[in-house]
Amino acid sequence: IDPNGKKRADFSKNNLHLVGYSAPFKGILSLTDLKKYINTLPDQPNAIPYITSYYNETWGFCMSFEEYNNLPEGDYEVVIDTELKKGKLTIGEVVLEGTSDKEILISSYLCHPSMANNELSGPLVLSFLCEAITNLSSRKYTYRFIIVPETIGSIAYLSLRGDDLKKKLIAGYQISCIGDNGPFTYKKSREGDTLADRAAIQMMRNLKNENVIPFNPAIGSDERQYCSPGFNLPVGSLMRTMYTKYPEYHTSL
Repeated sequence: IDPNGKKRADFSKNNLHLVGYSAPFKGILSLTDLKKYINTLPDQPNAIPYITSYYNETWGFCMSFEEYNNLPEGDYEVVIDTELKKGKLTIGEVVLEGTSDKEILISSYLCHPSMANNELSGPLVLSFLCEAITNLSSRKYTYRFIIVPETIGSIAYLSLRGDDLKKKLIAGYQISCIGDNGPFTYKKSREGDTLADRAAIQMMRNLKNENVIPFNPAIGSDERQYCSPGFNLPVGSLMRTMYTKYPEYHTSL
């Protein structure tokens, strides 16, 4: 709340205004001190960034760079009425059995508030695909569909199901950022020549599309966890425009 009593970052108007998992805080701060806790995107002055702090207990705000530059000098009342407490991690799982116990995994995540392409597109495609395969008159392979919170969810899932997946999984795909109209992009599994890779690369060739990128554990989605040492599952990642490569990524745009 600015010196004139106006709310400048209101969670009820846009939940991106608050850094995800912010710790509770109440106090009076000068504009200079408050700016240390405000995140902006100077290169996209009209966009509110999406920021989280899962692993560092702090608090913060996000606003457009345009709003940031219009903040008046003076003291600000800061009220973050949150609570950090132990909870539960929810996993969505559907297994469609086939005549073979060999499995194909389709995975996506549900954890980014207010993100359409980087959030809802994956679970929506997964859900429609699950419905289509459910309605098949017969299935050779067993299909496993899962929706988890990204990173920590797939790690927890591997703790539960990892040994079974190592025995049965023949191919899998992590679905992410698949809702725009850009060309398809395929990120290979760690091995790079699994059944999942060969099938996806053939699809890309049929589309006359060369957007095939190598596995990289430093950046990506849950294919990194599925391909991690100790599991090394045959899982690649299917996208359209790759994360970080489109201007709306992790913003309010």
